[in-house]
Amino acid sequence: MKKLFYTHLYPFYVPVWAFIMSITTAFFGTLVVIISFIPGLDPKMNFSYHYVARFWAWLNLALTGTRVKIKGMEKINKRKSYVVMSNHQSHFDVLTLIGHIPLQLRWVMKIELRSIPVFGIGCERLGMIYVDRSDSEKAHESLERAKSKISDGSSVIFFPEGTRSPDGRLIEFKKGGFYMAIETQTPILPITINGSRFALPKGKPYLMRAGKIEVIIHDPIDVKGLTLEDRDLLLTKVRAIIEKDLNHEYGRIAN
Repeated sequence: MKKLFYTHLYPFYVPVWAFIMSITTAFFGTLVVIISFIPGLDPKMNFSYHYVARFWAWLNLALTGTRVKIKGMEKINKRKSYVVMSNHQSHFDVLTLIGHIPLQLRWVMKIELRSIPVFGIGCERLGMIYVDRSDSEKAHESLERAKSKISDGSSVIFFPEGTRSPDGRLIEFKKGGFYMAIETQTPILPITINGSRFALPKGKPYLMRAGKIEVIIHDPIDVKGLTLEDRDLLLTKVRAIIEKDLNHEYGRIAN
C-alpha cells in the first residue's frame, strides 16, 4: 500500500508543496528583511532566527508529512556556543536542523545560494555566512566572519563533507570547521542524521517522500588546549563519532 501511495499519489503533491514553500519563503524572508532594517528592533537577529526562521523550517518540513525524531537533546546547553557538525544527505537536513535544534545557529553556506530571490538576502540579514569556495582568500574571510558570530553568542554549523552524500556514506571531510573550533576554542557538537536521503534524494526532488528522519545529538567535544597541529586528529575523531550511528536503512520505504 505504501509503495502504491508513493508511486501514484504522492507525486501529485510534490509540486503543490514546492509552490507552498516558495510562498512561505517569500513571506518569511521578506519579514526578516523588514525586521532587519528597523533600528534597534532585533540588532543581532536572534528573535528573527529563533521564531521566524525556525517556524519557516518546521512548517515546510511538516507539510511534507516527514516525521522527525530527536535523540540526545539533553546534551545541548542552550547557553553555550558550539561549532555544530553534521553529516549531509539531503536539503531536508537544513530544514531539520533549523526547525528542531534549539540554538542560535548561523550557517556557512555556498555563495551560489545568495542569488536565490528573497531567500538569499533573508539569510544574509539573519547573519548567515556565504563562502566562495572557488576563492581561497574570500573563503578565509568568510571563516573570520563566522568566528565573530561565535563571539556574539551564536553557534555556527558546518556540513564538513561540503556537499550532500549521494548514498548516505560519509565522504571526505573539509577542515574549515575544525580550524574555527580550535581558533575560537569552541566545543564541537557532532550530529548524525539518518533517513533524510530517502525523504528527499539528492538531485531527485520528484522522488520526495513523507519520510522519517532521525537526528542523533552526540556529546560535545571539548577543544580547549588544542592547536592547529591537532586538527587532523580532531577531524578523525568527529568523523568516527558521526559515522558510528549512521543507519543507511533508516527511513527506507518498504517495497
